Amino acid sequence: MITKTAINIFKPHVSPTNQYVGGITRDESKNVQAAKLYKLSSNENLLGPSPKALEAIQANLHLLHEYSFQSDQLFRKALAEHHGHQMDARQFITANAGMELLELIARGFIEPGLETIVFTPTFKALENFAKLQGSKIVKVPLLEPDFKLDVQGILDTVNDKTRLLFLPNPNNPTGSLIPKKTADDLIYNLPDHVVTIYDEVYFPYVQSPDYARALDYIRAGRRVIGLHSFSKAYGLAGIRLAYAFSTPEISEYLSALRRPFMINTLSMVAGMAALKDDAHLKATLDLVNHEKPWLYAQLEKRGIHYWPSESNFILFKSPFDNEFFIPQMLKGGVMIRPGEDFGLPGTCRVTVGTREANEAFVSNC
Repeated sequence: MITKTAINIFKPHVSPTNQYVGGITRDESKNVQAAKLYKLSSNENLLGPSPKALEAIQANLHLLHEYSFQSDQLFRKALAEHHGHQMDARQFITANAGMELLELIARGFIEPGLETIVFTPTFKALENFAKLQGSKIVKVPLLEPDFKLDVQGILDTVNDKTRLLFLPNPNNPTGSLIPKKTADDLIYNLPDHVVTIYDEVYFPYVQSPDYARALDYIRAGRRVIGLHSFSKAYGLAGIRLAYAFSTPEISEYLSALRRPFMINTLSMVAGMAALKDDAHLKATLDLVNHEKPWLYAQLEKRGIHYWPSESNFILFKSPFDNEFFIPQMLKGGVMIRPGEDFGLPGTCRVTVGTREANEAFVSNC
C-alpha cells in the first residue's frame, strides 16, 4: 500500500542560490549607444581565436553528422605530447571548460558532511559546485593589503572531513601569485585525504620565476589536480574546452565519472590545433606583456590604486562608486567587471587588451 505521507524528493542542499553567475555578455549590453564596444570584463583574448584552431574547425564542419571521435584518446595523446611526455595520456581528463571539470571533481570527492576549503576573494565556481554536493564551505581570507596566502590559516582549518582545497595560481580576480615556497609549505603539509585543485589557467601569462607548477607536485606524488583552459591565451572561450591532469590514481577515478562523447568534434580538433599554434600564443603574451605596464602607468597618472598582476587582467580601486562607474564605462563603450562580484566592493577588474581597447578604458577613468 502506498503511503499518503508527503515525501520530500528534493535534496535540501540544492538551491538556485548555489549556481555560479558569470559576467554580462555583449548581447546583454547591446543597448549601449557607443560606436564600439570593448569587452574587457571576462579576461578573454582580444587578439581573437587561434587561427590554426579556426582552420581545424572549418575543415571538420562537413563531419558534424558523424560521431567523429569515440573517445578523447587522440586529444589526450596530443596533450601528453604538448607537455613533453612528462605525463602519460591517461593522466589527462578533458571536459567542456573548467566549469565542467570543477563540477566533476566536486561530484567525485564531495558528499554531504564533507568540507571544501577556499580562500577569498577568488573565482566562486568551485564553491557553488561543492555546495550542490552538500559540502560545507570553509573560507580563509587572503592577507591584506597584497592578497598573500594565509598558509597557517588554511592548515588550521583542515580536519578529517576536509576533502578539497581550491588553490588558483595566479588568482582571479587579484592577479596575485603564490610563490613556490609558500605553495610548498601548504601542499607538502596537507594530509593525504585532502585533494588540492591547483587552478593554473592563467599560467601562460606568469613572468615571475618564483612559480611552482601543478606538475611539480603531481610528479612528487601529491594529491593535486592541475587545471588548464583554452579560454584565455588560446582565445577559444566560446568553444568551452579545458583539461585537468593528476596522478594516475586520481585521473583514472575521475575519468570513470565522465560522460561518454563528452567533447564535441569541433572543440576537440580546435584544441589539438591550438596546441600547435606557437605564433598565436607568442603574439598574445607579447601583447599582454607590452600593454600591462602601459596600463599601470596610466592608472598611476590618474592616482588610481592597482595591484600588480601575473595574469592578463588588473584589479584596481574604482575612482568612483561602482553604481555610477560601471554604467559610465559601459556608456563609453567599455565593459569591465565590478569587484562586488568577488566580494571586493569598491574595486574593478579590467582585461589587458589591445592599445585601442586600453585607450578607450583609460579615457573613461
